Amino acid sequence: MNTNEDTARETNWCFGCGKDNPIGLKLDMKIEGDICCAYFTARKDLESYGDRMHGGITSTLLDEVMGDYVFHTAGIPAYTAKLDIRFRSAVRIGETVKVEGWIVSHRGRLYVTKGRVLHEDGTIAAEAEAKMMVAASHTSD
Repeated sequence: MNTNEDTARETNWCFGCGKDNPIGLKLDMKIEGDICCAYFTARKDLESYGDRMHGGITSTLLDEVMGDYVFHTAGIPAYTAKLDIRFRSAVRIGETVKVEGWIVSHRGRLYVTKGRVLHEDGTIAAEAEAKMMVAASHTSD
């Protein structure tokens, strides 16, 4: 049976936060009060059109920070059940953004979270709401 500590170690290969994943985003998430946050600089290899970061990466940033906050709160991994995103403005390649996530409510295994990606000037690049389900059990097959 995996423990929470084992599960945390296994995230070293997570695309979003894993430090051992050579193509991952390597997010370093911090808890600041009631918010989980990370800073990310848009890399050239994550470009979409015209010097803009791909929207799928913006989506991943939001998903990761919201999910990580639930993981820290519940102590077990959370999986995305639903993710709604509103893109407001492009993140430019080379720009460092702040990604924030927080819990709005929770009932049983279901957590409702919100998040946003902030430009360097504090304006919103994207915002999201997600429903996250924490894992029912941790058994290895």
